[in-house]
Amino acid sequence: MNATVIVPVKPWALSKSRLGVDARRADLARAFALDVLEQVGNASSVGQLVIVSAEVELGSVARGHGAVLLTDRPMLAPNMLNVAIDRGRRWAMSRRPDAPVVVVPADLAALTAVALDSALTAMSEYQRAFVPDASDRGTTLSWAHDPALLLTQYGHDSAKRHVHDGVKAVRHVDPRVRQDVDTREDLREVRRLGVGQHTQAVLRELEALTRAPAPAARFA
Repeated sequence: MNATVIVPVKPWALSKSRLGVDARRADLARAFALDVLEQVGNASSVGQLVIVSAEVELGSVARGHGAVLLTDRPMLAPNMLNVAIDRGRRWAMSRRPDAPVVVVPADLAALTAVALDSALTAMSEYQRAFVPDASDRGTTLSWAHDPALLLTQYGHDSAKRHVHDGVKAVRHVDPRVRQDVDTREDLREVRRLGVGQHTQAVLRELEALTRAPAPAARFA
């Protein structure tokens, strides 16, 4: 398939404020993204990985995956995600105009290369398609046969807005492709589905902190 995959990555410190694990949310955001990038890099349908981010650590990560890193300013406003994606789309139009393009969010913590390949095969039947998230209100993957056709509407009720724009909803895919992580409930679900090694490591550390006994009181 030789698809161009755009992965927009919010800087770790600005990510996952709704998870309720403030002490480690940046670590979890980093782990989610590293696991996603690893699986995208292993997918047979991917021809080029394009990362759009202001996170400085991703320079070495991109080189390790043979990816292109487009440096983006921190995504501080809700619509900045779509702005970051459009930067990747314009790169694809210039460098790989004949290849299909797909957006893969950086928080699909249970994603596998096989699940991604299968989803892209299903989406490739359409000129433009998207995968609704597990709630059926948001969006995970966004696809276009031609980079010029990709127009994303990530944000509140994005699934409804994508349908309104004439983009085909593809729901019959592996649940790992539909489960992003915004809340504790989402985190429990990706753990059930199975997460990558980086996410596993952070979750083990969080469990150890939870089990650790409180320090004994000290008296003068």
